Amino acid sequence: MEPMLLSQIAGAVGGSLQGQDRNVFGVSIDSRSLKADQLFAAIKGPKFDGHDFLTAARQSGAAAALVSAHSSKDKPGLESFPLITVTDTTAALQQLAGHYRKKFSLKMAAVTGSNGKTTTKEMTARVLSQKFRVLKNQGNLNNQYGIPLSLFNVEKEHQAAVMELGMSGLGEIAALCQMVLPELGIITNAGEGHTEFLKDVQNVARAKAELLEALPDSGTAIINYDDGNLKAHAGKAKARVLGFSIDSDSDYRAEDLDLTEQGIKFTLKGVRFELPVLGRHNIYNALAAAAAGEVWGIDLKSAALALADFQPASMRLEIMETKKFKILSDCYNANPQSMQAALAVLKNLPAQRKVAILGDMKELGQISSDRHRQTGRLAAQSAGMVLSAGPLAEEIHQGAKEQGIEARHFEDAYSLIQNLPGLLLPGDLILVKASRSMHFEEVLDAIKRIQ
Repeated sequence: MEPMLLSQIAGAVGGSLQGQDRNVFGVSIDSRSLKADQLFAAIKGPKFDGHDFLTAARQSGAAAALVSAHSSKDKPGLESFPLITVTDTTAALQQLAGHYRKKFSLKMAAVTGSNGKTTTKEMTARVLSQKFRVLKNQGNLNNQYGIPLSLFNVEKEHQAAVMELGMSGLGEIAALCQMVLPELGIITNAGEGHTEFLKDVQNVARAKAELLEALPDSGTAIINYDDGNLKAHAGKAKARVLGFSIDSDSDYRAEDLDLTEQGIKFTLKGVRFELPVLGRHNIYNALAAAAAGEVWGIDLKSAALALADFQPASMRLEIMETKKFKILSDCYNANPQSMQAALAVLKNLPAQRKVAILGDMKELGQISSDRHRQTGRLAAQSAGMVLSAGPLAEEIHQGAKEQGIEARHFEDAYSLIQNLPGLLLPGDLILVKASRSMHFEEVLDAIKRIQ
């Protein structure tokens, strides 16, 4: 972060400064990872209240704190500690991020979608790095807290940025865009994640399409034309709209597909792309990244070169081998569409026996039971044995049993882990996938420990 005076910050967020004015060189909302001379924003969340950690933040070297008027009084150890007092620290954090972002004229891209947005962000940043000094948000810092913290990492050296935008309800993408101010927007797809809150996939598409509405007239939208729900919202964009696809006509359509155990291959406008990543779905991600690059002056041959050694983030269809097993780790998150994609990869890979270890898919609402059972049926077509864990995944078990294959269900991940040594066989190819809250990385670690 470029240095900012506390008085400038107070002015930007409509707060009052108490204490000595000085520069800060970053913003943090976590007293454990806070660095010296940063501003500590005391956020009150559902589990923790940052105001309880003001003393710890000061002891860690914080230059000052952003606090709410009703929560900062009479805290011990805060004498002479500069405070900026506001009504709502979360709103102020976002105001400050928007103010800070406007200081820079860098090219800004935003990526959203039900599936593939992190991989597409990473691919897009890699392509853009062929020409620009690029910033991207790290990990899954893509929400009302993560986006501000990501924007504070913008510095004068950056020429372009790629921000992944997450959401769980209507209006959230629009609010993030007010901070990010994207001129290029990518929407990967609209799937059934978050239907607990948004009721159906049409509302999911409507929420994702808020990115289209946020783009300026001079901007560019890049959307998946194989997703009919998304394509229906293309008219909302004031910006130019470009489509990418495999099955439909579009501006960026993949041809001559080749899916192997080593990766994916396809041709785009006469240029051959070869990536060491698995799954048909990753072709869409690569198409979006290549399109973004061409919009900003990076030719497709350069994009293909940039992606030739691309590696996915951890726990996203990552192949790993132990002495006994080959593991297809995809346990970062799960919804019906990503389950389908992972099971398709499992089905196409060679192995003497395939095992699908699957867990709950969260936030599906009324469709949860049906989608879990459908997943079980699909798993039975891809694997010789299906192991499931979690209360919702009981339906995966039932769906698999309907197809007549070997299937076992466990109450939770711990019970599953206890039984793994007696269920897995040397040479098995094992898919591990569930929603993040199921902590299936522990299942992954348990498989690795089996000797």
